[in-house]
Amino acid sequence: MDEMAATADIDEREEPTEVLGWSAGTTACDKATGRVLEVGPGKAYARPSAAATAAQPGDVIRIAAGDYRGDVATWTDNDLTICGVGGRARLFADGKSAQGKAIWVVSGRNITIDSVEFHQAKVKDRNGAGIRAEHTGKMLILNSGFYDNENGILGAAGSAEVRIEGSEFARNGYGDGYSHNIYIRTAARLTVLSSYFHEAKVGHNLKSRAAINTIENSYFMDGPSGTSSYLVDFPDGGNVRLRGNLFHKGPKAQNSTAISYGAERSTWSYNRLVLRHNTVVMTRPGGHFVRAPASTPSVTFTGNVFAGTNQPGLITGGFAPTKVAQQGNVVTQASQFPGASSIASPDFWASSSQLPALALGRVLDPYYLNDTPAPYQLRALGGSNRLSGALQTPRAALPVVAQQTR
Repeated sequence: MDEMAATADIDEREEPTEVLGWSAGTTACDKATGRVLEVGPGKAYARPSAAATAAQPGDVIRIAAGDYRGDVATWTDNDLTICGVGGRARLFADGKSAQGKAIWVVSGRNITIDSVEFHQAKVKDRNGAGIRAEHTGKMLILNSGFYDNENGILGAAGSAEVRIEGSEFARNGYGDGYSHNIYIRTAARLTVLSSYFHEAKVGHNLKSRAAINTIENSYFMDGPSGTSSYLVDFPDGGNVRLRGNLFHKGPKAQNSTAISYGAERSTWSYNRLVLRHNTVVMTRPGGHFVRAPASTPSVTFTGNVFAGTNQPGLITGGFAPTKVAQQGNVVTQASQFPGASSIASPDFWASSSQLPALALGRVLDPYYLNDTPAPYQLRALGGSNRLSGALQTPRAALPVVAQQTR
């Protein structure tokens, strides 16, 4: 068995993904060790690009909160920790790009980026990114934002891994369908936790060709005016697990399917699609909730809610609905989730008339340990009963155990 297949088999156990966690007012730079480079007005390095030129492997780069306009950089060193300090460092491309690619091109090994925003990257070939990921090893993105770029993050391939926590991807895409809120290429692994993806411009809210994709406790939304294609797209198949996510496909979406798997090819030796305790609301009439080809070895739906408008189909693309391994799913109307389309304050709690039908009376997924009452929030779940769908109680019913500082 090859190494990637072995990794996939380990992931088969469905164990919960550990949340790295955060505390108000702290960043990854507070725990990192190494030479410290201070960036900002009156600091040793006035702009992030100057620190990138001076950086050495293992450095900790602390960027004072504020706006940095027209400053772009290439980070080539390994084991860097780069953070906004005192709030987010906000980077505006203002027509500039590193290597004609991005605001930041990251090509080192094992990089952490915390509390940094990337705005308005545009390049000649229409795929300017907030971050062009050319790294090896792991890239960790924490409490960061990607706004109005042609791509939020673009890249990652080979043995590279990308992990995103508590971050926002909004309104990215050129508008031609070839650029997205985030596009991960044929990397080893993508992990997304407690993040918010919304209003991609014609492209997908998330597109990943990675071998292993773990997406948990996150929001993927069009809202009333978003024009995205798929909410999430895994065109090469692979090992995909969606747990505890909230999806909204809006009336102006370019594509009538919410979740797409294996639509282009089968690249990886291990392929399966698993949805557990997600809520998918479609206010775009008709269409389908999920797409998967007939060649997909395994499709499992457990404890999900599929709420549509004008009776969308459960699955299309060739995979027979009768072959889906199902338990505890509910198919209903989008009107039962009246707050689900709000970008500013999404509310996926079901109407009082719908709630009785969601009661499972038992725990179907013992590893569903937190729900997400609002973007970036996690609440610990207890007890022996669960509801179908992502949310298990109203917003105020349980204490929030983790919340990203915005």
